[in-house]
Amino acid sequence: MRKKKRIALLLLGIPVWLTIAALPSRAAVDWPAIPPEDLALKDNPAQPGAPAMILYRESVINSKEVRKFYEDHYYRLKIFTEAGKKYADIQVENFKGILDVLEISGRTVHPDGKVIDFDGKVLDKLIVKSGEFKVYVKAFSLPDVIPGSIIEYRYRIHRQDFDLYGAFWAVQGELFTRNGHFAYVPFARGVTVPLMWKAYLLDNIAPYKQKDGSWAMDVKDIPGVPEEDYMLPLSELRGWLEFYYSDEPYPTDPQKYWDHVARTWAAEDEKFTAARDPIQKAVSEVISPSDSAETKLRKLYARAQQVHNLDFDPGKTVQEIKREKIKINSNAADVVKNGAASGTNVNRFFVAMAQAAGFESGLAWVTGRNRGIFHAEMLNSGTLNQAIVWVHVGDKEYYLDPGTMFCPFGMLPWHESGVSGMRPTKNGPVYFVTTLSTSGNTEIQRHADLTLEADGALSGVLVVSYSGQRALTHRLDARNEDEAGRKKLITDEMKDLLPSDAKFDLESITGWDITEGNFEIRGKVRMPSITQTAGRRLLIPEGLYLAGLPSLFAPTTRQQDIYFVFPYETLDDFTIHLPDGWIPGPLPAVQKISPGSSLNYQITAEVVGKAIHVQRKMKVGDVLFPSTYYLSIRSFFRTARADDEQQLVLQAATASNNN
Repeated sequence: MRKKKRIALLLLGIPVWLTIAALPSRAAVDWPAIPPEDLALKDNPAQPGAPAMILYRESVINSKEVRKFYEDHYYRLKIFTEAGKKYADIQVENFKGILDVLEISGRTVHPDGKVIDFDGKVLDKLIVKSGEFKVYVKAFSLPDVIPGSIIEYRYRIHRQDFDLYGAFWAVQGELFTRNGHFAYVPFARGVTVPLMWKAYLLDNIAPYKQKDGSWAMDVKDIPGVPEEDYMLPLSELRGWLEFYYSDEPYPTDPQKYWDHVARTWAAEDEKFTAARDPIQKAVSEVISPSDSAETKLRKLYARAQQVHNLDFDPGKTVQEIKREKIKINSNAADVVKNGAASGTNVNRFFVAMAQAAGFESGLAWVTGRNRGIFHAEMLNSGTLNQAIVWVHVGDKEYYLDPGTMFCPFGMLPWHESGVSGMRPTKNGPVYFVTTLSTSGNTEIQRHADLTLEADGALSGVLVVSYSGQRALTHRLDARNEDEAGRKKLITDEMKDLLPSDAKFDLESITGWDITEGNFEIRGKVRMPSITQTAGRRLLIPEGLYLAGLPSLFAPTTRQQDIYFVFPYETLDDFTIHLPDGWIPGPLPAVQKISPGSSLNYQITAEVVGKAIHVQRKMKVGDVLFPSTYYLSIRSFFRTARADDEQQLVLQAATASNNN
């Protein structure tokens, strides 16, 4: 990754407010007085019916002294309803040794003025784990919260490093904010790089510089943006302000700014990818003059992915890097020599080979939509955080990413697909949009061959196959796991899919360590309580694994657009073999739902000999749907859920004969 000079303190999007307060000495907590009218407040007049509101919040980010960087946060909330009590359960991200959360204090104040102090019990919790990626939080709960209570808490975050940081103010959060104060104390000594700021979704709000050189900003009546399932990244929906250090020229002229960025980056890339003998040799070893253009590119792609990708190794300390003598690559020839590189330099190595093979190719940059969306008008080159490869062949353009481990040729990881970006050239920037993968390229296929046992249980073989983005995600999550860890990942996933008392015995996993092809698991499954008895009949949900899962889009209203991370299809196919004494009863009718070309559902059941065969297909063919379509989308998923819960009827043969 190209190192950026613009640095913002951007924490992950956990449901917790990430700004902080100027505090007195922690030796004795001195809470600000609470006005009687706030104790008596029964609703938010600006947002009637809200579960809670922020009465006041304060944030100070102090980076005046190296190794003494800290943030202080303070919040005072009013709880209106039973649902609002959840805001007394607080989680703050904690990266031990990097971002340490310290000195937590808090209290609850009842409407009658009774004070209950926080007992200081704080838990360290792991809330996200994806492969090597882990997110820990400091979790604590304020005591005895009832509707009408005021809760307030404060904490400090200490950062232990030498880097020169700006500040990031997450001004807008989940709840309405009545009043807020923000302050930033920048680094004080020997800084020649200009300090700048930019705001997003904050109309008519701006910071002001104080006499002591610090910056401050006061806000009032900021609407809340509540979290909803399947929504865009919070950085795109909530207002924020960023301070950053940058010596990039033309900070106010978009055309000149991006022209300078593009020409500078293109020169850096050209220096790295310039053809040298080792590159020519690498190319001649893998392609043949008789190969078609795409065959050549595929072979060069595979050669690039043979380079050991350092980005996907477990995290290493500085001492480990020195001990293992990991070399820095100054050019593509170094990548050949060292056999290891960062993901960005793997992509540069591919560009060098493609150019040596006669293709027009270059590096391109996008903003991963797991983080946000590229806004060229923001004049922030640092938001272009993902490097990919552009290749031009005849009238066709390819966007590729050999620098992502296990990513197959012709596919981009989901967060790099369907996004806008900038391709730097010596003539200036070229803007582009990558293609969004189709739903048919990302499938989950579940095939089960089951037998009805005498006690009503279903048992047999279950095979689950993943393709496209689903397969890539599984491979990346498990890349640094041993065999036991991989098995646990799969068995945990099957537990979430099957009824709680089901047993799944994993037999095989194929496709872990390949780039092309599906990822597949196979195992034996037994579901003891999947059937229900109704007289001399047995009932089985037609959706089988899915009928018991929570329904999507339960709320009747929605504020935000609906956002799926990638298009996908789910294909279920299972057969239930019936023993002697049981025959199929009346089967549910074929159900089809298709409110538009992007959403499709169908489920069918038929009798095949002495068995029942069920097929189910769900398609989500796009990623972004306007909120005005919410009721239609909600109806689609809830109707599909109801169809999944239709019952397959099995009846005793003697009862059938009597009927």
